[in-house]
Amino acid sequence: MYEFLDGIVENKQPTKVILFVGGVGYAVKISLSTFRALPEVGEKYRIRTYLHVREDILDLYGFADETEREVFLNLITISGIGPKLAQTILSGLTPAELIRAIRLGDEPTLNSINGVGKKTAQRLVVELQSKFEKWGENLVGEQLQIPTDSIFNSVEREALMALVSLGYKKPIAERALQKVQKSKQHKVVEDLIKDALQAV
Repeated sequence: MYEFLDGIVENKQPTKVILFVGGVGYAVKISLSTFRALPEVGEKYRIRTYLHVREDILDLYGFADETEREVFLNLITISGIGPKLAQTILSGLTPAELIRAIRLGDEPTLNSINGVGKKTAQRLVVELQSKFEKWGENLVGEQLQIPTDSIFNSVEREALMALVSLGYKKPIAERALQKVQKSKQHKVVEDLIKDALQAV
């Protein structure tokens, strides 16, 4: 019903933005990814939207770009994943990170998202992997290239997986690892994990 809204940002929070359009204030539910893309209050912004109809409730969801909306629409086709959890997933990982994790079958990264257990992570991979392989590279928005040479070396990658398995979100774990590696190069994964835990 609504493809997008063009209006003035009246108020913004990490999970919701109020957009003033033609004399009406629209409350739009958003992910953290979209929240980071919003301009300052008082500035004009176009947000892509999806209207979710549930019995007598209408919920309007907003997205920073078409990539995020397409990923969201794919997520809610999976049994057990409704709009609220789909939005939580897109708050835990950016659309590009989520697509990358699903295409690589990276279940530990998916498990690091609040509300995503082992079975849900498995369903994400099984049901969306082939679909994301087909159209992931053509999405607009974030660069979706999967680097063959990671910015992390083997020790750092092992430490990253360990931190994620301990319950830390991947972006937080990555920042901690980058921070400690700048001051000291670790050759033993146990030492790196220990220092990273203090930097989280």
